[in-house]
Amino acid sequence: MTKSLIRALAILGCLVFAAPSARAQNENASKGARKSYSKALEAYRFLSFNLAIEHLDKAISKSPNYADAWFLKAQIYQETEHPDLEEVLKHALLLDSTRFPHGWVELAKVMWELGKYEAGLKTLERLDELGLGPMTEENEAKKAWVQAGLQFSVDAIAKEGEANRAQPVQGGLNTSEHEYYGALDLTGTRLVLTRSAVSGTLGLSTPGVVGGEDFFQSVQSEDGTWSAPAPLPGINTPMNEGAPSLSGDGKIMVFTACETPRDGYGPRRGKGSCDLFESEWDDQLKSWGIGKNLGAPNSNGWESQPALSADGNTLVFAKSPKGHLHPSDLVVCHRLEDGGWSSPRKLPGAVNTEFTEESPFLHPDGKTLYFSSDGHPGFGRLDVFMSRLQKDGSWGIPVNLGQGVNSSGKDNSLMVMPRGGKALFATTRESGNLDFWEFDLPEEAKPIEVAMLKGVVKDFNSGTALIADVSLIDMETGQVISKTKSNGEEGFVIPLPERGTYSFEASAEGHLFGMSVYHQLGGDDLNGSPFVEIGLEAIEAGQTFTLDAIQFESGLAALSSDYQAGCERLAQWMLDNPGVNIRVEGHTDNVGSVPFNMALSEDRATSVLNFLIERGVVPSRISVEGKGPLEPLADNETEEGRAKNRRVQVVILE
Repeated sequence: MTKSLIRALAILGCLVFAAPSARAQNENASKGARKSYSKALEAYRFLSFNLAIEHLDKAISKSPNYADAWFLKAQIYQETEHPDLEEVLKHALLLDSTRFPHGWVELAKVMWELGKYEAGLKTLERLDELGLGPMTEENEAKKAWVQAGLQFSVDAIAKEGEANRAQPVQGGLNTSEHEYYGALDLTGTRLVLTRSAVSGTLGLSTPGVVGGEDFFQSVQSEDGTWSAPAPLPGINTPMNEGAPSLSGDGKIMVFTACETPRDGYGPRRGKGSCDLFESEWDDQLKSWGIGKNLGAPNSNGWESQPALSADGNTLVFAKSPKGHLHPSDLVVCHRLEDGGWSSPRKLPGAVNTEFTEESPFLHPDGKTLYFSSDGHPGFGRLDVFMSRLQKDGSWGIPVNLGQGVNSSGKDNSLMVMPRGGKALFATTRESGNLDFWEFDLPEEAKPIEVAMLKGVVKDFNSGTALIADVSLIDMETGQVISKTKSNGEEGFVIPLPERGTYSFEASAEGHLFGMSVYHQLGGDDLNGSPFVEIGLEAIEAGQTFTLDAIQFESGLAALSSDYQAGCERLAQWMLDNPGVNIRVEGHTDNVGSVPFNMALSEDRATSVLNFLIERGVVPSRISVEGKGPLEPLADNETEEGRAKNRRVQVVILE
């Protein structure tokens, strides 16, 4: 909650009056009004807000223009988020317009959060007209922040007009309780969400909730409606757990659990006020594990609202070293080879501000981030923004998603469907409870469309399912889009982006690697859930395979500057299999003289050798040979045949 100058002055009991009129108003307060005010101030010191309001109302009834009483009432209304704060604070400022300049900024902020944007700007104009002199640096910064938000809102409404694209999701998902902080798997039809035990003023009453916050699940039917929330098995405890995030296959969940003064973390072990935990789905027990602490990402501060990448290897979350009552930033960490996590670092780029950034959602495309913030200009308390990953690894300037999702209230918990067209978010609009709404994303805010690719990696000869590493790499940038494990017969699930050229790679211990390059289209050509079976051959001396996805400068021996997927994959495979030696053979078509092609083929094989050495492969493990046009695979009479003959082959020596 905002700590304002009113509270500081009130608690110290040393209110300073700058205007004679205000001094007169307080000096003219009756003895009974002053006595009631003193009682209210004492109750306020002990956080007995209801009792304090009773005494203040008595003081005001006896002396209606008693400015101190009105200001203290406004302060209490601010701290309790009372709906009448605007009216009370405005009245207090009109009684004493000069003693508390920061109060005008607070009033403009309240109007901003109520969607009264024009009125908020006029309030700040009134402050300027009063000429009260400079405020503290902190309050001047707050004034600039509020003014930027109000002006943005006025301009956006004038530009967009009235927008009402968002609608409550259909079905039984929303109830009279709070539903918020959700997570989707790659199917886009399974939603894990958070529900609070607190139902209005009734206390712990939400059906199925065993703790302060628990996890529930809802499933979307073919008609687009969502089922009523059902508690998740295994993971819920009498403690607080919330803000889930799922891997693409829906089998790993990273979530938040918080401590209580009496029971701490209960059955879990934590470091700070709220920590991040990881749980795995047990298919045999049909239950989630209770979860283990992530370790390095957590601190003695506050970590919450995780966003797990579809492949389960990148984690973005909100972090506040001083606790959840202070502004939070978005940070990122990565999964290590041993399964643990790296220490977090601030998300690079333009996302974070000195105010609050929270509720991140990392789309399965790996390049589009959605989050909530009150630091960037917006329509009110929290707005949802979109940022795109830049080529240098930073995140670009956030874009406000507009009135289709954002309002003057708290808008967060945004989730975007894998196919990218529709989004879900939690909002307090209309009902006052947090409910899930949906809307169609504007074109400028859509991510790359993503489908779900399922598959399994098997031994080519025996058909036995293997434990294998599976990667999807952007051929243009060399960026790893997704990396996951194929777990035997369970196989793997990986996001399949649209539009682009990708290298799909698989490797398993004791086997040759498998790799294919494909050009992915979008829209109707993007299969919703393709299935692939990848066969890997066991490593044996004498085996020969063609090195795909290798690109040379036209007519030359030098590798092109493009991403060399084949060479990268070969280098990593040799590093993973240090006992294997190879011979790299260059082959050409029959265009040109034989001596020229013999030299060209050997030079190209040598270029591959040099690439492998640069990646750390010991030179003695590699030999090269130029075969020229002597061993064609196809007829050189056609361009298609000549293209097959221009190749680099790898021979396993031992």
